[in-house]
Amino acid sequence: MDFANIGSILLLVFGFGFVIFWHELGHFLAAKWSDVKVEQFAVGFGQALISWRKGLGFRVGTSKQEYDRRIQRQIEEKRVKQLEAHEEPPPATVEQEDRIASELGLGETEYRLNWIPLGGYVKMLGQDDLYANAEQTHPRAYNMKPIGKRMIIVSAGVVMNIILAFFGFCVLFLMGFHVPPAIVGDMQPLSPAQEAGMRVGDRILYFNDKYQHDFTKIGLNVALSEAGEALPVFVRHPDGSEEHLSVTPRKSDEDSTGFLSIGIDGPRQLTGPETDKSDGDLKGLVPEESLAMTADDVVTAVNGQPVDAKKDYWKFDAAVQNSAGAPVTLTVKNQKSGATREIQAHPVLEEPYGKPLSFAGMQTRVQVMAIQPESVVKGKLKPGDVIVSIANDAHDSISDLTRQKLTKKLNEYGEQGAKVSITVLRDGKEVVVPDVVPNIRLAKGRYGLGVQLLPDSQTLVVTDTLPESPAAKAGIPAGAKIVSVNGQPVKNWFDVRTQLAKVSANDTVKIVATVNGTDKSFDVVMDAPSEQLAKNMRYGTTMAFHELQEVRHTSNPLIAAAWGVGETRDLILQFYTTIQRFIQGSVSPKNVMGPVGIVGAGTKFALKGNDWLIWFLSMISANLAVVNFLPIPIVDGGLFVFLILEKLQGKPLSPRAQSIAQVIGLALILSVFLFVTYQDIARMRGF
Repeated sequence: MDFANIGSILLLVFGFGFVIFWHELGHFLAAKWSDVKVEQFAVGFGQALISWRKGLGFRVGTSKQEYDRRIQRQIEEKRVKQLEAHEEPPPATVEQEDRIASELGLGETEYRLNWIPLGGYVKMLGQDDLYANAEQTHPRAYNMKPIGKRMIIVSAGVVMNIILAFFGFCVLFLMGFHVPPAIVGDMQPLSPAQEAGMRVGDRILYFNDKYQHDFTKIGLNVALSEAGEALPVFVRHPDGSEEHLSVTPRKSDEDSTGFLSIGIDGPRQLTGPETDKSDGDLKGLVPEESLAMTADDVVTAVNGQPVDAKKDYWKFDAAVQNSAGAPVTLTVKNQKSGATREIQAHPVLEEPYGKPLSFAGMQTRVQVMAIQPESVVKGKLKPGDVIVSIANDAHDSISDLTRQKLTKKLNEYGEQGAKVSITVLRDGKEVVVPDVVPNIRLAKGRYGLGVQLLPDSQTLVVTDTLPESPAAKAGIPAGAKIVSVNGQPVKNWFDVRTQLAKVSANDTVKIVATVNGTDKSFDVVMDAPSEQLAKNMRYGTTMAFHELQEVRHTSNPLIAAAWGVGETRDLILQFYTTIQRFIQGSVSPKNVMGPVGIVGAGTKFALKGNDWLIWFLSMISANLAVVNFLPIPIVDGGLFVFLILEKLQGKPLSPRAQSIAQVIGLALILSVFLFVTYQDIARMRGF
């Protein structure tokens, strides 16, 4: 990790601390305005790491003992003098201690940084987290102040967080925020987006009647929409025409998060990827094709047609979709050397949205696309290897593996700790990779090899047929090798798709396949789903391109303020919508992020640049405002509810009722904290 990265992470740590400090500053300033005695202003919990108090300066640990000793010594000196003067000294009171502290030039408030940096607090006289109306008769005690002032004190932290989020966004837009624009960069076949008529290259101007400044908001708005709700979308197509569409988000069975989505990815540009790894670090882990371009490379032409690298990614996608599986030629210029060369992008099959890929129900083999650095098959399997069969250490061999069968068997073997031999097709020859234990945790209760798979497009072997599909009804068996479709010889699955896309539902397609060494003919009657998939199938590539970014910037402070209000408002409303979706069950609580996850995400944002760090901290500040004002005892919202009840009934809740409520609130907060921390760690470790 270089010094720039270390600096970004240090800024993240400072930013977290500042967000907490700013929240507590709200309580502090409101308390001072209300003339409440503030005993401590703390960032973090637990014992003091370092403290500062007026008249004492900085101290390691707390300054309270020294503060108390000086006051008590002064009280004793005055007591001795009064006794010598034959005067009866009055009993020590809080008021007397305050006067003596003032005479000694000692501040009443200790400012401290505590050991556990997970929050903060302002400790006021007459206020306690576990007893909101601690008995104090001092006129400067919190509980002696009118309800209105106490409401201001309790809500001030939340208000300050909203203000901080607003100013953070204003600064962000004045300095410039590098974001992916709301442009469709890729689209899954049969996805809600494709069904709605979206195209790669479309700029989404309005989504659900809201103007879209960047792509990140679209996924969030979709995830928080109502299941089954048709949402209006206004797009500008690459040719400049504009169209009103309607898209209905739905869940994908392949998405473990369970969020609603529409099946699109963010925009890309025709330049090489930015990476902090050298080709040597990635060689053998990703397809060679994805290493064909460097960060200094720019695509200047696609199949000989000139393109603008930032504007015309859609032209490259169109060339891939029209390729029928043939390589797409890219003309690449290196910006440093000026040298020009040609490379080829080979199309690959893309999985449909929420269902397995099939051709009239015929499923393909799978091949290795990429290998994780921690994978147990690193250096053994290679990108491009086609999985032929697997066998466990009991020699139980299984061939004709679909993706679903392969992942299921690997999980079984991983749970057993069994060794597996994997037979792959590499450069036209079968290669056996022995003694592999699939013990990489992919998710809770799931094991695997730590590899990314994609459908194999070249070997025309049918691994299985989907139940009740045209191929299954025609009797095409697993292991059959397709020879021709409707009298046309086929060399790969791209050719099969080309022929199937020419026919309609209820048409009969004659498929010849080799079964056990003999060519057999099968009459396959196409159905509507098979026709739809064949006609709407999409291709991708393993090329690695840079994410397209635009700068959201204004030099007008009024526009920045308007944008800041909008961002803050949207984040707060989205948080409440998320809570609503949790209650409804459309969003799983497992997707909640706790302190560990927030730090992990914050680190990634910090490394993306200072603009993303400011955005992340502003987002955290807005979310902190919502969390703190939930009507849960022990947080600000719960305390505010207590004050409302006190106003309505003319007296505070009984000490017993408040204590019980606060303990329940504390238990709830701790339970949620433990749950989300467990989820964070589980995600990190693949549990």
